[in-house]
Amino acid sequence: MAANLYPQGMTLHSIGYAALKYPALPPELPIPLGNQLGVLQRIRIMAHVASQYLPALLEYQYSSAPHLHDPTSSQYWCSDAFTLINWLTSSPDAAVAVAKHPSLFPDTVDKLLDPNILTAMKACTRQGGASFEADLGSMLQFVSTLLLRKEHLPDTPHLHDLLPKLKAWKRKFGGLFIARVADRLADQIRSPVNADFAVVLSAQNENLVCGFVGCEEKRNLNACARCQMQRYCGQAHQKSDWGFHKKICGKGLVEE
Repeated sequence: MAANLYPQGMTLHSIGYAALKYPALPPELPIPLGNQLGVLQRIRIMAHVASQYLPALLEYQYSSAPHLHDPTSSQYWCSDAFTLINWLTSSPDAAVAVAKHPSLFPDTVDKLLDPNILTAMKACTRQGGASFEADLGSMLQFVSTLLLRKEHLPDTPHLHDLLPKLKAWKRKFGGLFIARVADRLADQIRSPVNADFAVVLSAQNENLVCGFVGCEEKRNLNACARCQMQRYCGQAHQKSDWGFHKKICGKGLVEE
């Protein structure tokens, strides 16, 4: 029932494999994660991916994988797992869960504050996938998105130290996504209580739909008690979807 939601040969397995098995690519679809995410915008797909992979992605991001601890690797700055986490934060349920993580938000801010970040990121050897500009934009977008959930974030004492860098990056990268998100993020840091940001948050909170394919109900949805990522309009649709959902709920990467 869910497989036909995924375009161009993608599956839940190909997405999770590309994020969690770097530098290997999924054998059934040997293309980088960024190329897969570029065509995925559907709300139900986000819920599926978050349900199956979010805990595994967060665990992997803090694992002992060597490239995650090597500043000469692009994966140190913006790993494929981080890229997928950032994409998932478009879902309000995933955004709250990620915001509650004790380390990911402050660690990302600390990386952005590294005085050598531009030089180091540009010098990284890249095995396909995102460019330096895309990775830096993803890091900034992640911080901006999670600031909408500031009530769930851990203490991040150096957040305001980003302001001079954001001003410089807006000027340096004018015309690129980096400049736009740097400008928005600076406004968020300076004026956290802002009606425009409240509108964005409200719109994101409406980015939910019943997980039963064919149902478009968006109100009064209850989350799966186990994964807290898939929502349903009622017990009937949750029960009908259980045959699929039980195979992915909190499972992580299942080797095929």
